[in-house]
Amino acid sequence: MVNNKIQFAVVREDPAIEINLTKNINAKKVLLVASGGCTAFSLKSTFPDVEITLVDPNQAQLDLIKRKISALKTNGPDFKDIFNIDTDSQSGLNNCGNFESLFKGLRELLFDLVMPKSQFITFFDGHIPNEQFVKELVSNKYWSTAFKLFFSDPLLNTMFGKDATQHAVPGSYPEYFQKVLENGLKNTLAKDNYFLHHIFLGNYVDRKNCLPMYLSNIPSNLDFEFINAPLQNVDNLGQFDLISLSNIFDWMSDTEITKLADLLKNKVASDTTILFRQLNNPSDYYKFFKPEFNFDKDLEDSLLTKDKSLFYSKINVGTRT
Repeated sequence: MVNNKIQFAVVREDPAIEINLTKNINAKKVLLVASGGCTAFSLKSTFPDVEITLVDPNQAQLDLIKRKISALKTNGPDFKDIFNIDTDSQSGLNNCGNFESLFKGLRELLFDLVMPKSQFITFFDGHIPNEQFVKELVSNKYWSTAFKLFFSDPLLNTMFGKDATQHAVPGSYPEYFQKVLENGLKNTLAKDNYFLHHIFLGNYVDRKNCLPMYLSNIPSNLDFEFINAPLQNVDNLGQFDLISLSNIFDWMSDTEITKLADLLKNKVASDTTILFRQLNNPSDYYKFFKPEFNFDKDLEDSLLTKDKSLFYSKINVGTRT
């Protein structure tokens, strides 16, 4: 879509991680980067009484979430169309972002030159063995070329700005995304993975265990606090038990990271848990937070192993001492 202010229609992060942490620390108040709202909705599906504050400097993202809230509350006959369940329409609220347009372009090239959509559907229906399916994909000469085109630095920098790729090895994104998605498709759980469905079909599949939690168990409580500002501008950070930062540090310089880390060290309460992800970014961010925060490497590795979103190379979980 031309001149689209919505960058992300969906959150490509596994909400099971936030759900796990919320349960483990018995969080009552949670601060989340808003994005497409999926994590917030799934948290509310599981913990309806948790108070959630959503922060995003992009008002268009917050407006999108409010439209989703209205549709969830209405739950009308067009529910499946609105949330892109069994339909890949770009007018759906889960397909209306710029990143979704990137994946639409990737899909169309794959369907034309690598494998027809019908064969992807047959695979996700469970009728083609994983290894056979992936072997056919990767043996096609256009498979890797598709990733080189749609995950090139010039395209990503045009869409998101150069900040988004600053910590990655130049030119590394095509191979990175190709490999994580190949590994995801090889996994025995691939057929039910709604992240893979959305990428390769352009929609969610209306089948048991295949929908995001908030679409199979609509939250009874959809009350949120919205803050249209950078996270650094959020007042009273000390009130939150869990602060989920998405992959915000992938987008920030070391100077900016230092400032935000210092803010968190000074403002959050003792025992507050922070969570942040890293995508194709090998940097060590513990150094910005220690000794004020303790990080649980075993927990991080366990969460990463189970992460169905597939995108992230590192998950960080720190607790304020």
